[in-house]
Amino acid sequence: AVVSTQSTGVTQRQISFGEGGNEETISHPPSTAEFLDYIQRHSKEKAILFAIYQEVLLYLCEIIQKNPALFKGILRIRLDLLIRLIAKETSGDADSFDQMCMLRPIEFYQFISKLLSGGITTSEDEELTWETIRYIDGSLNRLPKNFHHSLYSLLNLTSGIDINGNVIHSFPLTNEMTAGEPQFAISISNWLDKLPNPQLRQLYVEVIMILGSLQKMIKRFPELIELHTVLYQAHDLFVQECVVDPTDHLCGISREFYLTPPTGQYGTLSYLTQAIANLYC
Repeated sequence: AVVSTQSTGVTQRQISFGEGGNEETISHPPSTAEFLDYIQRHSKEKAILFAIYQEVLLYLCEIIQKNPALFKGILRIRLDLLIRLIAKETSGDADSFDQMCMLRPIEFYQFISKLLSGGITTSEDEELTWETIRYIDGSLNRLPKNFHHSLYSLLNLTSGIDINGNVIHSFPLTNEMTAGEPQFAISISNWLDKLPNPQLRQLYVEVIMILGSLQKMIKRFPELIELHTVLYQAHDLFVQECVVDPTDHLCGISREFYLTPPTGQYGTLSYLTQAIANLYC
């Protein structure tokens, strides 16, 4: 497994252990001692994680080598979020690892491969929901093409971008870096990773992408772009048109909104476009 973390580092992807305030990122190929220290510290509460971490890393390394296209747009692999997703898909409970550990090595490998490609189906043989797809992409820090260039151009038009008080300032970022620099991508990743869950993270990625595509139509941006204002206004528009369960929500966003695909007449991008028009056009 140490070899797999080194190989993953060589392919310019970071790995993180833990969640929330306990999340730690490895940005360089660690020594054996460093690697074991990370694993031991983050598997104290659940000893079974000690083996799971290593097995998942081993399979990720093999998959990267055999099918690097699956990792396109991925800067950082958030191991704990990925493991919890595998647990949820195999047992129905993100905190239960028993079913996951019953998978044969080849089954585990194939499961992760299919998960990365979006090929996993439910027990009813249905496709993944958009909430799960957003969870996967957020856990893997997967970003759409030209995301960093869209965000960079927005930063050049304002003094910063805010998500509920989590602000990324234009200066000195855009003065010191270009949109294509790895350090810029890392700075943006660190900013987005402060969001409480991967599904919400991906909704904000959608907000940034649609803002970037519409910037020429916007007469004047505010000094500080508040992404949460755009998202929650879009959600309000969605709630006015769709039947939602007011008790089933995550971070103030209804479950139905997370389940909604981005495109289409009633897609999330449609409501985000309406919100942006109301706020800025």
